[in-house]
Amino acid sequence: MNDAFRNILIAVAHPSEEQVVSVAASHAGMSCEIIVTGVGGAAMSWALQKRFASGDHPSLVMGAGLAGSYVESIRPGAVVTTVSDCFADMGIDDNGRFVPLFGAGLADPDMPPFSGGRIHCSGRGFDLAAGLMPAVRGATVNMVSGSQSVIDRICRAWDPDIETMEGAWLAYTCVMSGIPWIAVKAISNMVEPRNMKNWKIRMALGRLQEKMTLLFELMVKS
Repeated sequence: MNDAFRNILIAVAHPSEEQVVSVAASHAGMSCEIIVTGVGGAAMSWALQKRFASGDHPSLVMGAGLAGSYVESIRPGAVVTTVSDCFADMGIDDNGRFVPLFGAGLADPDMPPFSGGRIHCSGRGFDLAAGLMPAVRGATVNMVSGSQSVIDRICRAWDPDIETMEGAWLAYTCVMSGIPWIAVKAISNMVEPRNMKNWKIRMALGRLQEKMTLLFELMVKS
């Protein structure tokens, strides 16, 4: 096994995600550590920082879980990996006009870990994941988008493919700690005016388990 995969930490927000990741690792013969952080960016960042401070740093952190899709070509049940992520609703409300921190001159969009206002993913882990699934642009929010005006605002500002509540927080915390990261997300719903009748959570979890098993198998063989 490649040294990059000998000490993997899997971070999930919800126990349902932990269950499918654990099964996938078992099926693939993969040894890894899994932590359940809780939902949201603050919970994710705090859990990771606490873990990093408590012992040896992992060789790779993988964020695994569910996401919403902004694009018709990525439907519920699809599994993707994130090529870049951003803090999509961090900014200023200027009389109804959203201005990202970078656009307001309050942060440098090209100061590490950012490039063009986004945190980019690369490395051996990403290459393996991107060989199994589409590589997409993420948007991380504090409030899940459920109205057309909010959806339009985020699309105009960031042109994302998927939405999560934790992705950019994981990426930021890992890069600032000097630890490689990747993200694998199964699509449970389209990002649209909120209608949970259209959500396919059980199917998405099943697909996540399938793809994670394949990814783990590649890592074991590498």
